[in-house]
Amino acid sequence: MKIRVMVVEDEPPIQRSICQKIEEINGHFRVVATADNGKDAYEYLQKHAVDVLFVDMNLPIMDGQELLRAAAGQKMKLIPVVLSGYTDFAYVKSALENNALDYLLKPLKDNELKLLLEKIEEKLRKRQFEENVQKLEEALTGGRMRTEGEKAADMKQEYCMLLLTFGSSYGSGGVCEWDDQEVFRRLRLEGHMCRAVPEESFWVVEGKNENEKLIFIRKESEPEVNSLRAVLKELKCAPVPLTAVYYREAVELADILSVYRSMQKYTREHRIFMKDALLVYSPGNLSKESADRKEELDRLLLQCGNAGPDELSEVFGKLLKLLTARPVLQKDAVHDIRYFVFRLCQKYPGHREYYELEQEVQFILDNYYTEETLREEFDFLFRDIFGAAPVESGDKRALAEKMKRYLDENFRSNITNQFLAERFGFVGSYLSSIFKSYYEVTPIDYVVKRRMEEGKKLLEKGEMKIKEIAGWLGYEDSLYFSKVFKRVTGMSPKEYVGRGSKKTGAGKDS
Repeated sequence: MKIRVMVVEDEPPIQRSICQKIEEINGHFRVVATADNGKDAYEYLQKHAVDVLFVDMNLPIMDGQELLRAAAGQKMKLIPVVLSGYTDFAYVKSALENNALDYLLKPLKDNELKLLLEKIEEKLRKRQFEENVQKLEEALTGGRMRTEGEKAADMKQEYCMLLLTFGSSYGSGGVCEWDDQEVFRRLRLEGHMCRAVPEESFWVVEGKNENEKLIFIRKESEPEVNSLRAVLKELKCAPVPLTAVYYREAVELADILSVYRSMQKYTREHRIFMKDALLVYSPGNLSKESADRKEELDRLLLQCGNAGPDELSEVFGKLLKLLTARPVLQKDAVHDIRYFVFRLCQKYPGHREYYELEQEVQFILDNYYTEETLREEFDFLFRDIFGAAPVESGDKRALAEKMKRYLDENFRSNITNQFLAERFGFVGSYLSSIFKSYYEVTPIDYVVKRRMEEGKKLLEKGEMKIKEIAGWLGYEDSLYFSKVFKRVTGMSPKEYVGRGSKKTGAGKDS
């Protein structure tokens, strides 16, 4: 990052000394222009971009105060620093009124200049980061693109894209038990990415789904696939599998949204069952696995015979070994497991028909990602279908009501399917199925719904800040709370508060 500097000083020896000191003390700064009066400086600034303006207050033709006022009036995007041999209060006051970052007395002291340059560099890096994130988010959502007054070079900037998705890639309408933001916080993406790409050359942006992050990398800083593979190997996302899709072709701002959609589709098509994966995007690489596992599946089904739940669980374990012995696409593995359960229900009638189980099977596949947990969930499912019913039908309502009472009393706590399983003595998928049959939502969805209802009440009262409300409801990250609130209610917490204010105002006017 090269920071462009202009120095306006009317005494040549002092001007040369200031320019030399700036570039010697911090190599990220480069003096691109000088002037010995305010008028010439102002004319230059109207035609050229400058990041930092070092300006003497006592200048000929147009003095420093006038130059600062003119630059502020034109809303020039620069950081002014005032140089002066005087401590006159009027000068200091004028500098502060016109957004000067500091007021330095001549002759400049090296240690003071060093600290100031570091402060400016940090401020500009933060501004650049925020501007780039905003620009990329607008392109990602199909929002406002760069318009008049914005550089053509901005639109022509080219990026590589890396889409990270953990767990389910299709962002279903329900709420997964995993706290997406907490998972990504644990990954410490920025710190790991710095090993492969310079910090100023990449930006991490929220995806449209809560389980996605997009990393934009300047094309000129494009990392090698092996470098990215080494970085992703360090990311600890277990037990949830992480899928990274790397789009290496140059992408301009105008094309980001369409490329992002293609990458989402590619993720859905190529996720590996129960494994982390780095996939290099290739439009022509959509061929399906040639090996047909149907015969192997049918052989496993023959082993079931008139077996009981314990034997069925053993055969299902063999199916999982088959699906994880080599990389198998997630969609293919899901198809095989659903086919296996369907054929079991078809060949060996039990307590429940397959159509009653479809949502439960999908719930398990969406929320459990290890052989151990999948075995446990399907073992329980087989007992429910082919063994003695775990809960008699008359007791299911009582169990659902008991769960609801517990959730109503503890909705602010961190409740997961695993926690409910330990609390009520049944596996998560079974509890979810029973609860949903009576209340039309899963227990985790119900918790989120209760939190949002309480959040609306607290926002309407106006006694707590959004960050405080988020914490009270059990969200460590207020941004994550805002994202969930908007998805559930259709508006952000700020928009919800503003809506209430308008209604109140309308009532008063009438």
